[in-house]
Amino acid sequence: MDVATAGTLEAALEAFNTSPSFDAFITDLRLPDGDGLDVLSRLPSGAQRPATIVMTGAATVETAVGALRVGALDYLLKPFSMEALDATLARVIDRAPRASHSPPPDTGAADAWRVRHAPSMLGHAPTLLALFDVLSRVAPTDCSILVSGETGTGKELVARAIHAASGRGGKPFVPVNCAAIPEQLMESELFGHARGAYSGAQNARAGRFQAADRGTLFLDEIGEMPLVLQAKVLRALQEKEVMPLGEDRPVSVDVRIVAATHRDLESMVEARQFREDLLYRLDVIRVVIPPLRARRADIPLLVDAFVRDACARRGSRVSGVDADALAVLSSYDWPGNVRQLQNVVERMVILRGEGQVSLADVPEKLRATMPREASGSEDPVLPEAGIDLRDAVERYEGALMRQALDRVGWNKNRAAALLRINRTTLVEKLKKRGWANEDGES
Repeated sequence: MDVATAGTLEAALEAFNTSPSFDAFITDLRLPDGDGLDVLSRLPSGAQRPATIVMTGAATVETAVGALRVGALDYLLKPFSMEALDATLARVIDRAPRASHSPPPDTGAADAWRVRHAPSMLGHAPTLLALFDVLSRVAPTDCSILVSGETGTGKELVARAIHAASGRGGKPFVPVNCAAIPEQLMESELFGHARGAYSGAQNARAGRFQAADRGTLFLDEIGEMPLVLQAKVLRALQEKEVMPLGEDRPVSVDVRIVAATHRDLESMVEARQFREDLLYRLDVIRVVIPPLRARRADIPLLVDAFVRDACARRGSRVSGVDADALAVLSSYDWPGNVRQLQNVVERMVILRGEGQVSLADVPEKLRATMPREASGSEDPVLPEAGIDLRDAVERYEGALMRQALDRVGWNKNRAAALLRINRTTLVEKLKKRGWANEDGES
């Protein structure tokens, strides 16, 4: 590997002008004659742009967000090990839009689509931009779309973006949470009823299908829909008509279906808990929303936005989040994803009130997942109210596995060696957490 060094901003730019075919570029934030971010903003674009990493000894939300905005793919906190540098280089070179790699989606167009149709879905991670690239192509069609993803990843936001970018954007978007409607009321909610159709039905009422006519019907948590109702939904989709309760004539409807679930519908089909024919009808196009732990580089950007939003709504005067607190937030696995992160940030803003959020403001449950060196404590501290020991051990183990995998670029053999366990044991633990395929199967 050939390495070129430059001691100043101007020397770095001169090196690129002389030989622009670098695979990677690493810069400190503080240079003798300027800011490292200035270099990033002046690098070539497209296939000639190298993979970029920023290194700093004082990471803050502002610096991290600034680095991401000018095109950095990752950043390193000083001091760092050579193993951490190797792993980071492997990740960013693989992601960079170089001519020697498979061409990535048009990230500029994908981000522009996000800004126009899903502005509240913040992030620049390759997995997220790949999602928007797919959505930009399927949204204008009229086909059914199945959105899958963990709880809190933003499935309804994706559904609304699909609707907004379609030819039905000016018509109704009607959401239905299948998990929140009692089974005995769901048929009436979806298809409507005639006056006197059942006890208490004093007036006729149109259902959600009719309300969404010429628009989009969003069936959230479709996996919770009872089997008997699945058959009626399938018929409505096939025949493009619904039969309200108590009526003897069907009503024609023209709706586009976007369904969402956090469950494995294929496994439910095998268990005869979900109709296979309905799955085929819904799953014309499937889009998967990445969990937050798969796009950690977006966390500083999200934290910054959530702090500003919480301050505006609560009248708080919090200026940001310090480096130690941000390190904890960035390393946590967020089982509740973006929604959980937003709630935690709002809680911290409310309790802090003004100034900068520090490590002490981070909920103990999150701090307990950090290794002793990272948390600044020689020994873990038992909270006054006690702790769920099994949960704490599980999270601590997860944090160490995550660090080992990140350090070696998700090479499971090397990560297992670092953790002094068998590769098979590591793979089983990863599957248990849903991490097995997160960054490859090396």
